Amino acid sequence: MSPWLPVGHILLLALFCLIGALDDVRSLSAGPKAAALAAAAILAGLITGLWWVPIVIWIACNAVNMLDHADGLAASTIAAASLGLGGDAGLACAGACIGFLCFNYPPARVFMGDSGSLLLGAAVVLHASERGFGSSLAWLAVPLIDAIFVIVRRLRQGRRPWIGGTDHLGHTLLRVGVSGKILPALYGVVALAIGLAFTAWQTS
Repeated sequence: MSPWLPVGHILLLALFCLIGALDDVRSLSAGPKAAALAAAAILAGLITGLWWVPIVIWIACNAVNMLDHADGLAASTIAAASLGLGGDAGLACAGACIGFLCFNYPPARVFMGDSGSLLLGAAVVLHASERGFGSSLAWLAVPLIDAIFVIVRRLRQGRRPWIGGTDHLGHTLLRVGVSGKILPALYGVVALAIGLAFTAWQTS
């Protein structure tokens, strides 16, 4: 993606990737990780000049990170969103995700980790930000829906939302019989459909 991105965006993505890599290697606790993401998100707002970017990018990074709970889900969803957003950077991101899916599609041989999921969440927001707040949310609708689903579920059960488990929407779909090989494709199709529907509505 880097040849088609502003220098500031490249540095931001590197920062989000670094935070994720530190968490992958040293298992950061929830507080320091959230604070590091908040600092990077505020920097993203300063670089883009958009007041809403820090909020959306912080939420997006965490949502995509939470979506990486089953093989292929995060990569297929972000591949679809990036493809729908288009442009050189979008196509490059989609291509990178599809290449990664060659190894991450169920049954996975390689796993994404926080370094990949945080970077991808930030990448979609930065790419969609030129189209506005609504577009950023629409192209990230699938990870946001999954995050809302699992957070509400855990709060209702009296559990802390940031403690992982097998209670995501994806886990629920697998338990009711959706094939693990079909699930990533399903998430990608839904992500693309929601994004395109919003784009069509926005331009109508």
